[in-house]
Amino acid sequence: MMISYKEACDVVFSAQKFGISLGLDRMELMLEELGNPERQIPAIHLAGTNGKGSTLTYLAAIFTEAGYSVGTYTSPAINKLNDKIKVNGEEISDEDFANIIEEFQPVIENVSKTSFGPPTEFEILTAVAFKYFAVKKPDIVFIETGLGGRLDSTNVVFPLVSIITTIGHDHMDLLGNTIAKVAAEKAGIIKEGVPVVSGCKQEEAVEVMRNRSQQLSSSLYQLDEDFQCIHQGDHFAFKWEDMYLEDLKTGMIGKHQQENATLAMMAIQALKQEFSISEHAIRRGVANAKIANRIEIVHEHPTIIFDGGHNLEGMEALSQTLSSNFQGKNIYILFCAMKDKDITAMLKPLIDLATEIILTKFDFERVMDPYQVYSNLPLQNMKVVENSLEAYDQIKQKLHSNDVLVVTGSLYFLNHVRSEVVNNFL
Repeated sequence: MMISYKEACDVVFSAQKFGISLGLDRMELMLEELGNPERQIPAIHLAGTNGKGSTLTYLAAIFTEAGYSVGTYTSPAINKLNDKIKVNGEEISDEDFANIIEEFQPVIENVSKTSFGPPTEFEILTAVAFKYFAVKKPDIVFIETGLGGRLDSTNVVFPLVSIITTIGHDHMDLLGNTIAKVAAEKAGIIKEGVPVVSGCKQEEAVEVMRNRSQQLSSSLYQLDEDFQCIHQGDHFAFKWEDMYLEDLKTGMIGKHQQENATLAMMAIQALKQEFSISEHAIRRGVANAKIANRIEIVHEHPTIIFDGGHNLEGMEALSQTLSSNFQGKNIYILFCAMKDKDITAMLKPLIDLATEIILTKFDFERVMDPYQVYSNLPLQNMKVVENSLEAYDQIKQKLHSNDVLVVTGSLYFLNHVRSEVVNNFL
């Protein structure tokens, strides 16, 4: 008797207790038992502190416009496990998900008995994605790392191109306490002879990319050195060698999104022998790409923005975009992050912009204590409202048509309040 979708999810959720366990041994053993589906996937592999989800979205949109079938594996899940795994924008069905998990159960049991221990939730989901793509056979698959790169479960693929978006201050307890150390972990996705597109900014991070690429004889395309994103207000231009495309416009706001789109465009140039992508497909793909929770405008008049910028660099990008696009308006911030983040650093870019910042929480084991955060950063324009829906309601009462509400701090938090906020303004 086939297992149900709920039973399949229970198999995955039961692995949560094993938490984060970096390393590839279990993953390689599990995939070997499954016939190594990851070797059957034409993939682009993306790592980075910020921007990899957006860059992936631009790539998917451009390839779709060009007529190719597209698979995507993203992180984290927003509404249900299925939304991590998609082909042509459609989530893996409950039935397909359950069927693959049922096939996996003996493999999970076998691996659990080895010295490597039981596979984690992320490892199981990654294996499901590889198996699904191997069966569906899309023309191209875009795979986003979960955490880091070198020891991330996705790093068993041998991609056509590797993309490393940015390096920043995130998961430094696991990846290293300097930019260079974090960069080395992200650079771990670089494979021998595989082109690398880098959007790294800091010289120490760029140097890591240069050295690693040279060691592996991989061509490196570095933003601001080998190719350029030329900002032109709401539009931008892409320049590489004798190629110059101007008057491009992104479907997501912010200068950082223009740079993310440029990384996608450079990856396409690195693949021009394998795929035929027209300028028309590039322009339409860049313009039409949208991603939930990345400075996403969910309502206008008042403007309501959802942004999962869950680290310092993400908050700096949000702050820059708010300054450029909403200057002179009242900006209310509803904020909740995970307690393992540097929350004081995350909040600082928003302080001078905000009319009011409300710190809150919701029922989640890793959530911050808003009172503790406030004690570290007591400000006149900041307060605590412990219940997140009550906090939202307080802001809602103050909002006028020209005001801005930004819900930010954590993707888990955004998922928690999304229906309440959006439905109230429909």
